[in-house]
Amino acid sequence: MVKNKFNSFRKSKKTKNAFNTTVFIIGILVFMAVFAAVGFAATMYFNLQKEIPSMTDMFVYSAPSATLIYDDNNRKVTELYLEKRMPIRLKELPQYAIDAVIALEDQQFYSHWGINVVRFLGALTKTVFTMKKGAGASTITQQLARNMFLTMEKTWTRKIKEALITINLERNFSKDEILEMYFNQINYSSGAYGIEAASNMYFNKSARELTLAEAAMLAGIPQIPEKFNLFRHYDNAKKRQRICLYSMLKEGYISKEEYDDAIDDSVVVTKGEKDSGYGRYFIEEVRKDVISRFGMNTLYKGGLKIYTTMNSDMQMEAEKVIEKKMLYFEKMYRFKYTKEKYEQEMAKDTLSEAVPQYLQASMVIIENETGEVKAIVGGRDFEHSEYNRALQSKRQPGSIFKIFLFSAAVENGMNPGDIIMDTPVVLDDGSDTPYKPRNFDGDFLGPIPLRKALALSRNVTAIRLIKSIGPGTVVKHAKKLGVGSQLTPVLSLALGSNDVTLFEMVRAFSVFPNKGVLKETSTIRYIEDAQGNVIYKNENLENRVMNDDDAYIVTNMLESVVKEGTAAGLKYYKFNVHIGGKTGTTDDYSNTWFVGFTKEYTAGVWVGFDRLRTIADKATGAVLALPIWAETMKPFVNSADSLPFEQTDSIIHVTVCRESGQIATKYCKFIRDEIYKKNREPKISCEKHIRGYSNNQDFDFSKQDILKDDDL
Repeated sequence: MVKNKFNSFRKSKKTKNAFNTTVFIIGILVFMAVFAAVGFAATMYFNLQKEIPSMTDMFVYSAPSATLIYDDNNRKVTELYLEKRMPIRLKELPQYAIDAVIALEDQQFYSHWGINVVRFLGALTKTVFTMKKGAGASTITQQLARNMFLTMEKTWTRKIKEALITINLERNFSKDEILEMYFNQINYSSGAYGIEAASNMYFNKSARELTLAEAAMLAGIPQIPEKFNLFRHYDNAKKRQRICLYSMLKEGYISKEEYDDAIDDSVVVTKGEKDSGYGRYFIEEVRKDVISRFGMNTLYKGGLKIYTTMNSDMQMEAEKVIEKKMLYFEKMYRFKYTKEKYEQEMAKDTLSEAVPQYLQASMVIIENETGEVKAIVGGRDFEHSEYNRALQSKRQPGSIFKIFLFSAAVENGMNPGDIIMDTPVVLDDGSDTPYKPRNFDGDFLGPIPLRKALALSRNVTAIRLIKSIGPGTVVKHAKKLGVGSQLTPVLSLALGSNDVTLFEMVRAFSVFPNKGVLKETSTIRYIEDAQGNVIYKNENLENRVMNDDDAYIVTNMLESVVKEGTAAGLKYYKFNVHIGGKTGTTDDYSNTWFVGFTKEYTAGVWVGFDRLRTIADKATGAVLALPIWAETMKPFVNSADSLPFEQTDSIIHVTVCRESGQIATKYCKFIRDEIYKKNREPKISCEKHIRGYSNNQDFDFSKQDILKDDDL
């Protein structure tokens, strides 16, 4: 009996010990689990704190805003953005636009501390039973936190980060500040971020002018932007609008009458202001300039206002004329491959080459007084090719390059009336075959004035002239006038054997009507940041590169090119203005040029193929490039240009014999009123015509001297 009691006691004690041990172990395990959970939570909290934005980040945060680009008349041309956003102040919005969002998205917005516990628990319950995460639980502050700093991924980590950011936002900003950030940050689909951008895009008006019906329509989009996009899913958006209006009525934000009126209001969605569609090459140069100064992030997110030098009327006219003329030339020369064929192949996805092979053209227009670039056409279609043929393409300029030769000659003491020989010449250029330059017409005119040699673009005289003053002198002179391309000091330089860009040529030509001053060209007048502060302003710098007397003499000689030389075709366009200019064509008809200027503008045109090949026989600068210049510039010349280019005080006029270059006598048949710098005029009367001639003809060139086509 005693033994049994002892055994029973032993078993009881053993059981108790086992129980205590079990409890102890469980306690240890629970403690470890709690410790681990707390540790895990603490670790996650501190790690996530490192990944969420600091208070400094929140205070300095600025929602990415679209950059607006304006022309020289402050008309908006286009916008650049990653997220189209146009900031607006909360106080500028109609009250019902604010009420619509609160009634639909977060009715307890002004009473909760960032997270609506009741809605959160309801969403959590739904999550447990449906295995769908947190639908409908987000407050306005949570949506703002997500849109400002997070992604839309549905993970618990993101939700925790969102909660932490939400709490920080509520602790550091007022409710109205949070609402203002929300209205400027939230996604309204189709690339519009913020209510102002959305209102402009969907209704073509400011959010300040929204009706109640329109405000309720916009309030419904942010929940699922693509589902309620007004362009693509209007019916979905309309249903969402009705829910919003009912919520506003239920919460007492609107009356029954206002509700009924808004329901009956047929909201018209119209495509808002579109990009201009013109000036794509110009805008691309502006874009690259701003990126180089301020960086990509500032350009696309900084809400800049860029006031460019573009004249929209000129830009559109240049693009219109170029395309019209290119279509005409494609038909005139019966090209097999045209722009239309390229577009057909592109539509069928049968392009053999991505780079367009059809005839191209480019144009640049500069305002002389300021150096501001008014138009840039880099090609016929930016969508087909972003390659800017006006600024990037380097091609042989042909005879248009002679301007540097002749202006260098004037600068080195020669005069327009000086005689130069247009007779055959044979030069040893180091090759096995002697170099025999030829003129376009294959003929020689004998002794002719320097003015006539330039006007008729005589190649042989150009070679004689460069041999006289030296190729190195011409290179230095061209560099001084703004040519940045590499130039080789060889005799063939006189005929345009070195490659240059159209932009370089236009800039250099502008020196002459600018009286010897080279203006720093610009495409931007000034830039404002999002707060309206001017962060860049063009200073219109300039540099005198030629004596004003010499510049005027060259200007006057270039007028002769237009009046009596290779650019005489301009007379058919009935310009009642003073124009100077020069044509150019390479010897295989692969590049055609014309650069001309009035008192106000200097403009240049190039026509050719991207791949170097002949355009057509006799396709010259006078035939292809000059008509584009004429038709583009005709609407923009004014009465001020009808006055002569301003002559300097040091210029004098002398009647000279065109055959000898000396002071004309009564026996000289071909005479001319010629200009000279003081003390450089001829002192001797004509020794060639002493008798036998009657000077009853006072004109510049005989008809047979004037070429109908351009030179080579």
